[in-house]
Amino acid sequence: MHIMTKKTLLNTLLITTLSIAGTSCNSAHELMEPMSFAATAKSSNQNIVGSQNPNGVQIYQRNAGTNTFSSAKKPIGPASANQTPPPTAEKNFITSLNKFLNLKYANMLGVLPQVITNDLLYDFIDEWYGTRYRLGGTDKRGIDCSAFVQRLYARVFNISLFRTAAEQFNLCHSIWNKEELKEGDLVFFNIRTKRISHVGIYLMNDYFVHSCTSQGVMISKLSDTYWKKYYAGAGRIPHGERNKADNCIEAGMN
Repeated sequence: MHIMTKKTLLNTLLITTLSIAGTSCNSAHELMEPMSFAATAKSSNQNIVGSQNPNGVQIYQRNAGTNTFSSAKKPIGPASANQTPPPTAEKNFITSLNKFLNLKYANMLGVLPQVITNDLLYDFIDEWYGTRYRLGGTDKRGIDCSAFVQRLYARVFNISLFRTAAEQFNLCHSIWNKEELKEGDLVFFNIRTKRISHVGIYLMNDYFVHSCTSQGVMISKLSDTYWKKYYAGAGRIPHGERNKADNCIEAGMN
């Protein structure tokens, strides 16, 4: 046991020394028998090919007039070790991520994954999901309901909306029948007041996403007792009014 320990230690030292010197070996057995390389070299300029590795083939070349060997990696095929991954790898990753989000939110909404088609919408929801509610907040430190709707519409639909829930309500074309709701429609609530005080974005199958005071950005169901009690109606942004909102917001910024 004592002899094996010394041998193991010697192997380790040899591997470390040759690694620093730039020589690569596949095992301690090659280190303990270096003459196996020299025996196959019949002349000073003959190459000795080692085992293949993922980065190429290791070439051992005997240096003229000495018993030392130098090594270099020879690439295999047109690909280079420093070559960046092909664009298809990134596309495959994005596709896999979208499929994961489709499964995740299809499960939450009680629908089939193929029904989830707006990848940008659910990517935005997933990015903000769980962000805490903060009255007057507009960023990841905390965001209120109308600011969340405003940000989502700007990112997903490229539409600028007014800042408050009441202004967003007045901009919409009213939808009184819930059966007519489509993905992206706005849903409004008057919680303990006669005026519009809360807004969310309809998704599908009776679900909507919003930023609420209790749990921040989340998905809720319109038919839940609480939201059903305070539901005030829904609306859709008409195409003409979208331009109107853009112009009003730009005028206010100038």
